Amino acid sequence: MENIYKKIETELNTLSFQEREEILTKLRTEVDLIDKEIVKLLSSRTLHSVLIGRVKRSMGLPTYSPKREKEIAEKISNYFKEPLSREALLRIYERIIDESRAIQREEANRGNIFNISSAFVKKGFGKLFNKKELLLVIFFFIIILTLLYYTFFTSNYYSGNSPVRFEIKRGETFNSVVEKLYNEGIIPSKFNMKTAAFIYSAEKRIRAARYDIPNGLSYLELIDLFVKGDADFLVQVNVYNGSTLPWLASRLRREARIDSVSFIQKAIDKNFVQSLGLNANTVEGYLFPRDYFLYERSNPKEVIELFVNGFRNFMTDSLIKRSESLGFSIHKIITLASIIEGETNKVEEMPVISGVYHNRLKAGMKLQADPTVQYLQMNGWKRLLYNDLQIDSPYNTYRYHGLPPGPINNPGKAAILASLYPQKHNYFFFVADSKGGHKFAENYAQHLRYVREYREWLRNQKNN
Repeated sequence: MENIYKKIETELNTLSFQEREEILTKLRTEVDLIDKEIVKLLSSRTLHSVLIGRVKRSMGLPTYSPKREKEIAEKISNYFKEPLSREALLRIYERIIDESRAIQREEANRGNIFNISSAFVKKGFGKLFNKKELLLVIFFFIIILTLLYYTFFTSNYYSGNSPVRFEIKRGETFNSVVEKLYNEGIIPSKFNMKTAAFIYSAEKRIRAARYDIPNGLSYLELIDLFVKGDADFLVQVNVYNGSTLPWLASRLRREARIDSVSFIQKAIDKNFVQSLGLNANTVEGYLFPRDYFLYERSNPKEVIELFVNGFRNFMTDSLIKRSESLGFSIHKIITLASIIEGETNKVEEMPVISGVYHNRLKAGMKLQADPTVQYLQMNGWKRLLYNDLQIDSPYNTYRYHGLPPGPINNPGKAAILASLYPQKHNYFFFVADSKGGHKFAENYAQHLRYVREYREWLRNQKNN
């Protein structure tokens, strides 16, 4: 037939009428043979469908199984080959399944109306078994099916309260998951669990998440929970440089379904903060910016501990010693870093701004840092007015000398390093320029000139 296919594909228009008739005859003959085979296979499939119906009835199971029919449709849709489309194939199988279901239903209503055993002997096993042996074989298979059902479909029960909270970690192997399930008493057999996963083809499909496992699940139901059931999934959350507690609480609510009010309450709980080893009233400043993986609906305590551990991992012994050499506590370094973070997002400017603040602190000057006043605004960032600079708060560095009581945001790596390693220079002032950066001045007169230039630029922008 390969030669015929090739001729039709490449030579059809060049063949004589007689040659085309010969090809047509051969193709029709081939179709007749295929039809014969299809009918044979359909009969065999119907035979097995009837047997399945009888076995189900003997086990007290319903004949109709929407889940099984869905699985068949999913498998069949992967078998299609052109020119037969997937949709056409599914329509054909839908009719085949309808007819099989009708025969099963007829048997269920009228009793065993088909002499299946006899037909089976004639068609397949007649040459191998006599009737008595055939009955033994069928009985054997019924026992096997019953054992399989008992092993994989019957409920498993554990002791203790239900449901049990169970965690599958990112990158965890299936063998590790099974080991934990067994050690926690959720399943009685590791082998049965692994076999069920093999049958389900689920070893590579389980999802990293936290699951509430109710009591009484079978092995297959447990696998189904891990593959497509409801859970608290592992999500990636980014703590951005300079993020504040309210901003982070809102982000966690949106992206990880964590209660924002509970998060804020825990973040400002002084007893909890000090239990983390922090000499601070809140965790503001110590939630280190970077990407984190955490579970949806995680406890705020757990989330904060994760973020603070990120800070601890960054603050090496050498950085702590550097802080001590400057005569600063870690808390003051982080507070200064948060102001630097609030002043600029240009990493190359951070050491210069840090140098300005170090110079002002040494000289006993007020920091006069706008970000500390912005921190006091109830409705978020705004253009500051003269009245804002008069707010009576220790965070207002226009009124009070030295650093504020604590960080005003959670500074990133660059800002922290800048606060530890300020650039040495003679600048005491800086003001925004027209390019997104700052101009630095050594004296107040020079600073005022830069301020006038910036205000002139702003006026021109408005006029244009």
